[in-house]
Amino acid sequence: MGVSAGASATSLVFSDPSFDADLDQQAITVLAGHSWPSHTSVRVAVGLVVDGTLTTADRRFDLGAGPLASAAISHQWSFAPWFVTGSFSLGASRVHTRETTAGATASARISLLAIDGRVAATAGRSFGPFSPYVLARAFGGPILWTFDGDDTRGTDAHHYQLGAGASLTLSDRLTFLVDIAALGERAASLGVAVNL
Repeated sequence: MGVSAGASATSLVFSDPSFDADLDQQAITVLAGHSWPSHTSVRVAVGLVVDGTLTTADRRFDLGAGPLASAAISHQWSFAPWFVTGSFSLGASRVHTRETTAGATASARISLLAIDGRVAATAGRSFGPFSPYVLARAFGGPILWTFDGDDTRGTDAHHYQLGAGASLTLSDRLTFLVDIAALGERAASLGVAVNL
């Protein structure tokens, strides 16, 4: 079991270039998973996008709170003290946007649905309870939005993340994690996991 809080920022491209936008959002997620002795594990996560903004060239939209969910499978190869982990996940989130451009009249709440599939690899080294790693992720999926009454389909301008992270295990049950992607889709998260 675990809980994490994170933030992300990226650029979106749509079928109509005039809709292209920068997106930033913050979310809280609760996770549950199971690991086997073979070092294969599965995980499901549910959470809430709590805040964010979507900004086009000349307009701004606030994100209302909305649900998110994902499922993942991963496997770790250990070459003590080194390790490599590969994973595949599917996820989706649904929020509402409302225009808050200065001078704009009150607008309706419009749904924005994002679907995401990604593969990831991390490689690192354990120093006792401390395990730093580097990460690479590739992903893709549609973003469905209605802009000025027109249904449009978009996607992330960056279909990758590159970054680093670390875990700190304080006991057989408690682990703290930090994960930062600085290139591509930018993201950062802090989490704590409890082994039941």
